[in-house]
Amino acid sequence: MALLVGMGLGRFSYTPMVPALTGAGVLSAPEAGAVGAVNLGAYVVGGLASGWLARRFRPARVLQVCLALAALALLACMVPGGFWWLAWWRGLIGAAVAVMMICGIALVANAAPPGRLGLATAIAFTGVGVGIFLSAIGLPWLLARGLIWAWAGAAAVGLVAAAIGLWAWRAALPLSLTPPAGAATDGDGGAGRRLVLAQALFSLGLVPHSIYWVDFLVAARDWPLQAAGQQWALFGLGALGGTVLWGMLADRLGFGRALVLVFVSLSAGIALPFVWSAPAAAILSILVVGAQPGFSAIVAGRARLAVGPAAMIVLWRWMVVAVGAAQMIGGAGLVWLFTLTGSYVAVFAVGAAAMAAGAVTVAGLPRDRPAVAAGEDC
Repeated sequence: MALLVGMGLGRFSYTPMVPALTGAGVLSAPEAGAVGAVNLGAYVVGGLASGWLARRFRPARVLQVCLALAALALLACMVPGGFWWLAWWRGLIGAAVAVMMICGIALVANAAPPGRLGLATAIAFTGVGVGIFLSAIGLPWLLARGLIWAWAGAAAVGLVAAAIGLWAWRAALPLSLTPPAGAATDGDGGAGRRLVLAQALFSLGLVPHSIYWVDFLVAARDWPLQAAGQQWALFGLGALGGTVLWGMLADRLGFGRALVLVFVSLSAGIALPFVWSAPAAAILSILVVGAQPGFSAIVAGRARLAVGPAAMIVLWRWMVVAVGAAQMIGGAGLVWLFTLTGSYVAVFAVGAAAMAAGAVTVAGLPRDRPAVAAGEDC
């Protein structure tokens, strides 16, 4: 529920609304882009602040407050207050989702039964897929009835999800933030640094699909705009089913092997439409890339195994910050590259290469440490 409100709705419901916002004169095109940039920048700020918050307050309480604030922000976006109003509330969502991502996944990993860590983190990340799917199928229908209806629909789902999440998090297990004496804080063999780098490469690899996928299908493949826009529903379906499958695979094969496999599959999925031009290739590509929350679930579980539950929140915080930083830098860089070359091939090649580099990065990780019962230290 936390990731449904903060990431699934808070992040991914905005993009389908941009044409309506600019068309109605609520925002200019540059202002719409600036609001998106504020959301990403606030995500980095929230990630950096999460450690301070978690040390001073119970992580579960921090998560509950951020969940309530994110739901309130979705509701506030209904007010036609112009650029500064929308930038403030979208920024608040960006900061809140970073804190929820860090505290929430650390708490989930801490509570996971032995042998079910991959499935537990995968279930948590399906909230992202639910939000993407609902945005893809529901927002176009609501936008046809007016912008206020679209904001209201996102806010209504967010408020229901927040109510469920606030109720559920009452039973969260306590999370110790003090590693036991002699415990590793960066993983065996620098695993922590490799996982941070892997997160950055993963985030960079997703940028082409996030920005240019629909435009590529319309401009380079001559797809109708409506058919290309419906690809986001498939993206959400991939996130729902693929995330759980990847989590189960990690529990069976081990997190190290699963990380390599998911990186390889994402690299192949990004490159596929450029080696096979059939419509089936585009559909397969969006389903494979849509399952990308499965990577986040696996890498979160691997972080927990690398440093133990007490130190995980510290490592996971830097991994989340790496995602936000790579999105901002990679997004600006790839937009510049496309402006310079006009080539979709060049942009998507960078994405596929980043995922392939991620596979190389995690291939040298030490073997997984055995998981332990919830609440215990490694």
